[in-house]
Order: sequence, then C-alpha cells, then structure tokens
Amino acid sequence: PAVANAAPVNVTSTHHYLNSENIKQTGFGKLIYVSGIVLKSGSAEFGGYSGLLVSADGKRLLAVSDKGHLLSAALIYKDGKLDNVAGAEISPLLDEAGRSLVQKRNADSESLTAERPGDPSGPVYISFERHHRVLRYASVNIGINARPELVAMPSMLRNAPSNGGIEAFERRIDGTLIALTEQWLDKSGNHIGWMIGPNGGEEIRLRSQGLFHPTDLEFLPNGDLLILERRFTMVGGPGMQIRRIKAATILPGAMLDGDVLINLTARYGIDNMEGLAARQNDTGETELFIISDDNFSRLQKTVLL
Repeated sequence: PAVANAAPVNVTSTHHYLNSENIKQTGFGKLIYVSGIVLKSGSAEFGGYSGLLVSADGKRLLAVSDKGHLLSAALIYKDGKLDNVAGAEISPLLDEAGRSLVQKRNADSESLTAERPGDPSGPVYISFERHHRVLRYASVNIGINARPELVAMPSMLRNAPSNGGIEAFERRIDGTLIALTEQWLDKSGNHIGWMIGPNGGEEIRLRSQGLFHPTDLEFLPNGDLLILERRFTMVGGPGMQIRRIKAATILPGAMLDGDVLINLTARYGIDNMEGLAARQNDTGETELFIISDDNFSRLQKTVLL
C-alpha cells in the first residue's frame, strides 16, 4: 500500500466568544452556542481547512486543507465545552497512483464525508476543486492504505469553474452522494449540483440567497440536510449562515431551499467558515461543529465553533 507519512504538529488554542461584549450569550438565531476556540500552529502546513469530520463520540477531528493535507487531532473538553486539541498530526493526501498531492490544481481538497456516519477511520470521500473530482480513501489511519480510488461523477462536472466547483459534498446513509458547486450558477443564478446514486447523477439546484455560496453539507439523523454558506465583501467582511433542508424535499430535479438556522456577521469574530460536521450527544441533542479556512493568511484565523 501507499504510505502517507504523518508529522506531529504543535497546536495551541484560545477561547472564542461570539459576543465578546456579553460572553454569557448563548442564543444565536435558532441555535445555542456552546463554545469555540481559535487554533494556532507554527507549522507551514497548518491551516486552510475546508472540510470537517467529527467522530460520533465527539473525541476526534479530521479536516482537509486547500493544500491537500489531512489534519487529525483529539478534541479536549472542559466542563462540557470545547477547550483544546491534542495529539495533532498532519499528513499529505495521496492520489490514485500513491503520490503526494503537491500541485495546487490537484491538491485543493474542499469537503470531507465518512461512509459510515461518525467513523473517521474510513472509508471517507474527499471532493476537490480545480481538478474537479471525488476520491474515496478506504482508510485514513495515518500512513496506511492511503491510496484512493476515483468516484464516478457526472461528466459535466469538468465544465465547472476552476475555483468554483464542488465545495459542498456529503454522503447520505443510503449511499446517495449530494454535491453542490460553489460558483457554478444556472441562468436563474442558482447553484448547480447533483444527487448521485447507483444509476448515475441527477441534477439539483440550491436557491441562491444574496451573496452566499455553499461551502459544506451535513445530514441529520432524520434525513434533513444542513447547508453551510459563506459570503465575503470588502466592506462587511465575512459572513456565514446555515440553512436546513427538509428530507422530503431532497429529490432529483429539486430546488433546495429551507429555513435559516443562524446568520452571523463579522462582528461575531468569525472568519471564512467552510467546514461543517454534526453528531448526537448522549442526551440526543445535535451538536454542530464549524471550522474556518484561514487561506494561510496572517490576517485570518482558524476558528472552531
């Protein structure tokens, strides 16, 4: 098997409050804010995280970056709130030939989803932009069986904009793949996507809302779909929202749309929020995790909410 050597990295964290003027505020839209941290590392390979996976027990994190690297770390809690990460390791993703993904065109990984919900050991699916494709990694145990296989996707995907292809990608429990492009719009300005099953792909659309673009997807246990979206303007800075799409409306040919659960602006200290993961805790509540892509810029930060 191909081998992807992992390197330990030192990661530190500081607490993040969505409302720094009232750190006790928990209600934001229809969601309850539990905790957040800002992650920092001196490693040149740390950052740029666009896809996120959290284990079913909430103890392990996987994230993929724009440079084609996989971050693995343990999540540390204090009094039930996210406090830090430990044992962080970064390894390069490999292509189908067992080679490290080093060129930007091949390495721009954007989304990460598990074949078995909540199981970060694999198999996992990773979508890529620029060289538009989806790869299935049978195992993500660092350094073992890291060579992937190409997943069949609709042929028209090759026509997607170079930096606007599949940004939001998820696997439903029945094996159906849902893919939404970031900046490939139809004549009405809605985002082009697909439902992909054993018999091929069927087109779907995501109804556009203002300047928002989809960045990640996550299915809930009842089949509803959460869509993380972000926007950015030079005047207003970053913004993010999450829409909830009812399961019954997710059909071939559908125009996806739903209620906005949360909408945050730059005043809440967020950044370029791109990765979304979910789990159910022991009391049956659904916990959401959101990570930001800092674009490897000193002016931005890696936020984990």
